[in-house]
Amino acid sequence: MSLATELHVACAADESYVGHCAAMLHSLLMHNPGRRITVHYLHAPDFSPACRNQLQAFVERHGGRIAFLPIDDAAVAGLPTMGRIPRVMWYRIFLPELLPDVDRVLYLDADTLVVDELDSLFAQPLDDAYVAAVTNVLEPQFARRPLQLGLPVTQPYFNSGVLLFNLAAMRAGDCTARIVRFAREETLLWPDQDALNVVLGGNCVHLHPRWNCMNSLFLFPQARAIFGPEVVRAACAEPAIVHFEGPELAKPWHYLSKHPYRHAYLAHRAATPWPDVEIEGRTLRNRVLRPLPTPAALAVLGKWLRLRAAADQRLTHLTRRTRLGDPDNG
Repeated sequence: MSLATELHVACAADESYVGHCAAMLHSLLMHNPGRRITVHYLHAPDFSPACRNQLQAFVERHGGRIAFLPIDDAAVAGLPTMGRIPRVMWYRIFLPELLPDVDRVLYLDADTLVVDELDSLFAQPLDDAYVAAVTNVLEPQFARRPLQLGLPVTQPYFNSGVLLFNLAAMRAGDCTARIVRFAREETLLWPDQDALNVVLGGNCVHLHPRWNCMNSLFLFPQARAIFGPEVVRAACAEPAIVHFEGPELAKPWHYLSKHPYRHAYLAHRAATPWPDVEIEGRTLRNRVLRPLPTPAALAVLGKWLRLRAAADQRLTHLTRRTRLGDPDNG
């Protein structure tokens, strides 16, 4: 495939995340100079005109174009969400209908950074595949998730933070309606990612992990088993898109973050209309954990969270027994 004359990039963020998304957009524009880039910004109906105006001026000042695509609340009604990730996670599934004249678009999560040019990614042959993506590195406790979803053993489970969508194929396959239908009927662990894998994963081009260089490539030994040691080393040494995926402590704006691209995030963020970064997680517990290597800190924090969850479960059980007047309750 010849290089595209225009790069179409989509993202989605509410106002609480707009600064992070702006840092990603700055990295995109700075690492792809001279390219015609159109940003398709997905947002809720209540996204403020002030934010839209700031984003538009910012993107245009750095040589890009931006189009704002509101998603009606009714479109995502009944779709599951998870804790800190609101319904904005679902907005990407409507891109085939929202962009009827665009055949392919690169979707980037707000917690990514572009650190190299993207022409060769956009030139990736897709043929009739719905999507191109990078295989997700699953921690051992989640290793059976693909099988629980009914995916074939031979079908890798991809990460949904960086997705090159073949919109033409998705329209032909009625993929949006199928994703919505599945998500409303099933119990999902990672709602949008699970649904995308079930509907699109059997028709997916799997990319080199440098196109979605996740935290797990730096931290988890199972990444080497999935991609091979040489591929992991190459992706970490020369990533094209860095993805700060995972829990809050994995984000570059968290007190515990020691990510090698943390300072790059802060530099890009400083160049946006939202330069001030609130560092999260400055707690006494995290001050104790900060000197530890990141894998050790993750292990300690994981154990603490599991213990707290078990204690909460016991408290809930005791409260229920008391409310019901359990005769065995002293």
